Amino acid sequence: MEEKILKQNPALRKLLDEVDILYEEPVTISQISFSKKTQLEQHVLCIGDAAGMITPLCGNGMSMALHASKIAAEIIPSFLENKISREEMEELYQKNWNRQFAGRLRTGRLIQSFFGKTFWSIFLIRALKPFPFLVRALIRQTHGERF
Repeated sequence: MEEKILKQNPALRKLLDEVDILYEEPVTISQISFSKKTQLEQHVLCIGDAAGMITPLCGNGMSMALHASKIAAEIIPSFLENKISREEMEELYQKNWNRQFAGRLRTGRLIQSFFGKTFWSIFLIRALKPFPFLVRALIRQTHGERF
């Protein structure tokens, strides 16, 4: 892949030709689970990948982590000031987190399931290519709103 694809880009070719190779075989990340996760573990609010991972094709995980931090930061002071109970804080966080991210993650998992199978990957790309407005709609479904 490096020789046939990546090195077609002159900047990547230069970089790959100059690096010190540490391992004989490429090291990759695999077997990552994008299955549904909980946003609360033993009264700890889960933020970022601990609460749910968006599939790589479908979103910006760092943005999601920052947005989840903002959701928590808006709720935690009320708990610390004894305006709401721990249970209310946990419930509010989960409710707001799910409102913001559950649909994105569900759509991402669905799209990712196509890209794990060659036939369906090709089918989906060919089916969507003539309809750029559908591609934009899928991107909106998986990337969420700016905050």
